[in-house]
Amino acid sequence: MRPTDLQSKVIAFLRFPLIVMVLFVHCNYTTLNGEWASLPFASGFIHIVSQRIAPIANAFFFFISGYLFFKTGQFALDIYLKKLIRRLQSLFVPYVLWNLLYLILAIIVGLFVARVPILGIPFDQMSFTDGLKAFWNISLIEGGSSITAPIAVQFWFIRDLMVAMVCSPILYFLVRWFIILSGKRPLVRYLLFVAVIYALGYFPQITGINPDCLLFFSYGAYFGIRKKEFIVAMLPYTLPAAIVLGLLILLEQWWPCEFIYRMEYVVGLVFGMSLTTVMVRAGTWYVNMTLSTGSFFIFAYHYLFLGFVVRFLSSGVFVPHSSWLAILIYLLSVTLTVLLGLLLYWLMRTRLPFTTYILMGGRR
Repeated sequence: MRPTDLQSKVIAFLRFPLIVMVLFVHCNYTTLNGEWASLPFASGFIHIVSQRIAPIANAFFFFISGYLFFKTGQFALDIYLKKLIRRLQSLFVPYVLWNLLYLILAIIVGLFVARVPILGIPFDQMSFTDGLKAFWNISLIEGGSSITAPIAVQFWFIRDLMVAMVCSPILYFLVRWFIILSGKRPLVRYLLFVAVIYALGYFPQITGINPDCLLFFSYGAYFGIRKKEFIVAMLPYTLPAAIVLGLLILLEQWWPCEFIYRMEYVVGLVFGMSLTTVMVRAGTWYVNMTLSTGSFFIFAYHYLFLGFVVRFLSSGVFVPHSSWLAILIYLLSVTLTVLLGLLLYWLMRTRLPFTTYILMGGRR
């Protein structure tokens, strides 16, 4: 199999498991109430999965997006504008429509409970300006949520990705400068990259300008600009990446910091990509296109369903009295969210194909 074809299969395969990891990030039930936190084994398990392992999915998505955006290796004003126009359909339109849907549903619920869900403000105090802010950053709404995300919270990823794409000319020249500066010297290239990771730890917190997004989007752009399949570059480092990742996790126990976290994500990305390449090439992991194409719908809708689950579990009506029961609920929440999402996606694709096509950003 040609490296280009294999790489396409690797990307297609990864979409679904990475989306499942995103769901685990939003199922961190240890923050709901004291009962969940009082179960040491369950809370420790949920913490490791939801806060240490699952968030790496964002790095994978940013990396893949950066590679695909620059995969031709060429960049000029006309190419830049064509790429942005294509992203209007695949990213901007779904971003607006899904946030609008979440906002409408939140307002409807707010009519009955007197408080607008997610926004966290009284219904009678909500203004038109608050509605506009909900499309960018709900923490800007006075007296509302502290989450720096749009009302469709998971779409912070799309928001930050679109900002990175708008800024892509700057990133292109920075990556080109990086390539020229490091030349063919692997050690120099590695040290420069480590320096970039370290410097991003001091990056100011600006909504929409995400240092992790810039790092991994540019990392993917690096391979795209060089017209090099990243699976070819990463495959020889499967075992070394696994060893280094283990050492970084141990080091984190004594020196927890943003630098170590980003290094873990970089090394974890190399290990994850190379391992997936090995398994897909061997036929052990099969690419299911239904799961791959439906993953965006699961990503877009899941916060609605999980919102009800979280609200029910935080109400105290049902409290797990053992770690095993808590872990079972944790795993079942993700499983049910995925199954319901696939069912809704299938129903909409068969009954409302055009609507689904628009909501999916043209993804089939």
